[in-house]
This record gives sequence, C-alpha cells and structure tokens, in this order.
Amino acid sequence: MKKRILIALILTLLTIIFLPTALILMQLKGQVISILVSLVVLVIIGVYVFGGVPKMIIYMIYGALTSFFLFLLKEPYHVPIVFIGTLLFILHPLSSFENYLSEKMLPEDVLPIRISIHGSYWPFYAYFKEMKNFYHLPQARKLYTKKSYLHLRQLTTIMLTFAGIFLYIHAISYIANSLDDFTWLSFFIFYAVIIVFILAYYTFKKGFTSTFRTLGISLFPPMIYLILISDFPEVIKYSFSGSVLVIGLVVSIVELTKYYQRVAYDAYHYYDIDQQLEVYANALFEPIVYNESFTKCGHYQIKVKLETFQKQFHDILVYANFFRFLITAYAYGKEMVHLYADFHEKNEKRAEKFKVYLESKFKIGITMKLIDDPNKSQYEKKFFHRPNYIIARAQNLANLLKELEIKTKIIISIIAYFELEEELEDFQSDFQTVRLDDLSEDNYITVRIDVPSINVDYMIESKIREVLLSLMVHHGQFVRISVFY
Repeated sequence: MKKRILIALILTLLTIIFLPTALILMQLKGQVISILVSLVVLVIIGVYVFGGVPKMIIYMIYGALTSFFLFLLKEPYHVPIVFIGTLLFILHPLSSFENYLSEKMLPEDVLPIRISIHGSYWPFYAYFKEMKNFYHLPQARKLYTKKSYLHLRQLTTIMLTFAGIFLYIHAISYIANSLDDFTWLSFFIFYAVIIVFILAYYTFKKGFTSTFRTLGISLFPPMIYLILISDFPEVIKYSFSGSVLVIGLVVSIVELTKYYQRVAYDAYHYYDIDQQLEVYANALFEPIVYNESFTKCGHYQIKVKLETFQKQFHDILVYANFFRFLITAYAYGKEMVHLYADFHEKNEKRAEKFKVYLESKFKIGITMKLIDDPNKSQYEKKFFHRPNYIIARAQNLANLLKELEIKTKIIISIIAYFELEEELEDFQSDFQTVRLDDLSEDNYITVRIDVPSINVDYMIESKIREVLLSLMVHHGQFVRISVFY
C-alpha cells in the first residue's frame, strides 16, 4: 500500500510541476495538449489508487481502444465511437481478465487504498458516517422493500455514470480536434463532468434527496456563466451575475447549516432495574466504543424532567456534531437526567464549554464529572455489558430486519471468552461454540455462540438471558452481540 501511495504522490507531483511549466513555455496548442494529458494522467492515478492495478490496466485498455478509433476515423464518426467507448467502461467486457490479474497480483496491488485524513479524530468521523447512514435509512429501506425504487436508483446511477464518462471522453476528443479554433471556455464542460459524477455517487450512496440538493447548488456557476456571455448590457450582466452569486452563496450556507443539523440518535431504550434508570444508550456509538483517542468521558447531571430534556436534545446533538464530540447515552431517574459524552483526549476544554452550553440551555446549574477512561470501563459498567443493554441491542437489530421486511429466522451471535479450558468445556454442554483463534490469546479463549431464534422480542430476550446466565455460572465474559438472518 505504501508503495502505491508513494508512486501516486510522485506522479501527481510531477504532473503538478509539468502543467504550469508547459503553460509558461509552450504555445496555445501545446498548452491545451498539456492540460488534456494532465487530465488523463490524473484520472489514471485516481483509478490506480482507489481501484487497484488490475482495474487501471483494464481501463487503460478501454481508453487506448477508444483513442485509437477516434484517431483513425474522421470527425463525423467520433460521437458513435465515444458512445461505444463509454459502453466499454459501463459493460466492462474484460471483467474476467481483471479477475485473472487480481488473482495473479499481490493483495496490496489489488485492494483499493483507504486513506484517512482525520488522524486521531477518526472515531468521530466513523460515528458521523454511521449517523448519516441512519439518517438516510428511510431511503435505504426502500431499496429492500420497493423493487421499483431499487431499479430506479440503479438505472439513474448507471445513466449518470454513462453521461459522465461520455462527456469526459467527448470533451477530450472535441478539444483535441478543435485546436485551430480553440477557446478556453471549452474546458467548462469538465465542470459538468465533475458534477455528473458527484450526482451519480450521491444517487448510489444516499438517494434522490441529496442528489437534488447537490444539483440545485451546482446550477449557480453555469447560470452566472450564461449571464456573463449573454448579449445584455454590461450593467445588467454584472448586476444579474452578482445577484445570482449572492443567492448561490446564501443557498450554499443554508444547505451547509442544514447539513450539520441533520443529526440522528438511534437509542437502545430499556429500563435498568438495578440502577433504577430509564436508559437511552446510543446504538450508533456501539461500533467505536473501544477507541484510543476519545478517552475523556463526561457525566452531566441535569435536574429536569425527561420531556423537557428531550425537547432540547436535537439542539444538543447539533452542538456535539459541530464541535466533534460524541453523545454516548442518556438516562433518567429520580427527576434527574444523566447525560454521557466522550471527548477527544486533548479537548478537555470542550467538556467544560459543553457544561456551560447545557446550563445556558436549561437555565440551571449542572454537575459535571470528567474522567480519563481509555479502557471504557465506565461505559461497560453502566451500559455496554449490562444484561438489558445486550437484550435491547439484539432486539433493535432484529426489529431492523423486520423494517426491511426480512421475514425469516434469525441467528443471535454472541462473542465471549473464557480463561480456563475446563470452564469452556462445561459451558459447551449447554451451548455449541465456535473457537475464534484469531481473537484468542495465551491467557484466554474466545468463542462465538450462535443461537437460532424466531424474530419475536420475548423469544430473543429469553434466549439471551439463558446464554448470559450460563456464561455467569461458568465464568465466561461477554464481549459483543450481533444478529444475522
């Protein structure tokens, strides 16, 4: 992976150095050719980095074939050739050859490179991604429940991808064949190419709502361009284009504000009898409980009614989203709301500022306790390893399958570990287990317990309590629970 990144960085750097040098030293035709070559090279580098070497080779073959026929045939045939070349990329007839190359090459040359630019703040951005996925769940649910919606999404994505590839190839071909009558405005078509690919990505990943929002914002630059090249008097052109620019900036700021306000909270809701608390633990926090950088754990006690707190909870989530910290749970008992949040290890001041924000929000004094808890022992003790939390998680996942209209039996999968072989053998007399050697160490044995069940809440609860009771009797330690079908 490091080798590919290094090669890609070197090629990108050489391209960046070459392009301004060519623009300075060459005449107009040379400048245009240099830009076209740079655009092609940058696309190849992108495929090399994010698609792997086999995909890069296949795409270069498609590109070489298309370029050869564009060069060989006269201009009236170029549009059909571009159409056929686009079909090559979409239909991918050499997919079997790509698979063959993938099998022959090392994994580091095949797998796409995943680059993280978030550093130690990666847990927040991983959580942010989970939150956005949950926010868009109503649209994603349609992919499973409405075949017509699924086919429409797929068709739209394919059409937009086709349009993007077609415009890209056609633009390069058109500019290369119009060097004698060239205008720099010809490069404006690459703006459309970028927007079309972005729209295709949003259609595929998020749905039509995000696609239309992006399309609306993307229309402002072309509108300004069309006004500037119109035959209107200079005063009207500049006043109209300035007005459209201001409107575009206002719309962009509004959309950016709404982007941060689109927050979600998926709660594992249950009543903890031992602690006498009604708990709303954050299901979206579950995958990143154990992280090495968000280790400052805050506990805020707010003496308000639960209904009062929940009315303000959306604003609290927006605040946390904007300042990059995690709301991990809240609970209510004895007329007191207990709010829990995790902060970056170097951002203790934000915990204090959050306390001030809550006091201004509820107009009362708030008690805060902030501890350094890298092992998340407090979260384990209060939520993560509590029986009712475990049951609530399983029921939540099972209900998600119901919402997706997946009507089948489920598998409750529990991961646990034992320190002694004898205790594991005794436990296996009650439940079948699968040893997980990759997760085991010299001083403990990790196993997976798969329990079939029908997708009914009380049956799920009953089976989980049986497993947890047996684990307690045989000194097994619960790790994590999942649900499959």
